[in-house]
Amino acid sequence: MNPAYFETRFQTNDFEDSWPQEGHIITAYNPMDLQLSEIENRLRNQKLKEQIRLSGFDCIEITGVSIDLTHQEPSFFTNASRKKSLFWGRAFEQRAIFGITQDKLSIIPCLQGEQPIYIGTFQDRLI
Repeated sequence: MNPAYFETRFQTNDFEDSWPQEGHIITAYNPMDLQLSEIENRLRNQKLKEQIRLSGFDCIEITGVSIDLTHQEPSFFTNASRKKSLFWGRAFEQRAIFGITQDKLSIIPCLQGEQPIYIGTFQDRLI
């Protein structure tokens, strides 16, 4: 697992006063840590966004960022189930997705047993 996952913070323009109690954060950017062009990443994220919305789930834009803000990956917060969110994570070749359960933030590996790794509170990671 890329150590950067454990340091990820989140920014959003669509700040919700109270986030849903449960959900997942998914991106289609940089599959398996392969750095793609901005155009390729945007096209991939557009496809992911369409799939989330067509499935009838919430799709709130949120960006995963490094502590120093030098690395940013536009993502989506969705209220889809863990199973469905992992399906999308795998379909878009992601190492992991983030899970939120009552403000507890976890990394959920897409390919390694799917056991969540608790990393703190979601609210503490919002900037």
